[in-house]
Amino acid sequence: MEDYNTYRVEVSTNTDFLAGWKDDAVPNMEFMYDQESLEECEEIDGIYYATYRTWIVYKEHTVEVASSNGIEYITIPVGEYGFI
Repeated sequence: MEDYNTYRVEVSTNTDFLAGWKDDAVPNMEFMYDQESLEECEEIDGIYYATYRTWIVYKEHTVEVASSNGIEYITIPVGEYGFI
C-alpha cells in the first residue's frame, strides 16, 4: 500500500523549481515541487511557500526497472521518501 504526504517549504527568487531531487533509497524516482515558479507559490507576509509530496510505502515491495545493464530489481522498504 502507498500514500503521499504534502509538505510546505519556504522558497525564494533563487529557487530552481524545475530541478528535481533524488532520494538515495529510490534512485529511479525524481521528486519536484508542485509549483513551477515563484508566481504559483503561496505568499504570506512577503514570504513565498511551495509544496511537494513525499511517497509513503506501508508494505515493502520489489519493483522491476529497465536499465542499461538490463532488468534490475529494487526492493523498496517501508518508509517515507522524497525529502529535500
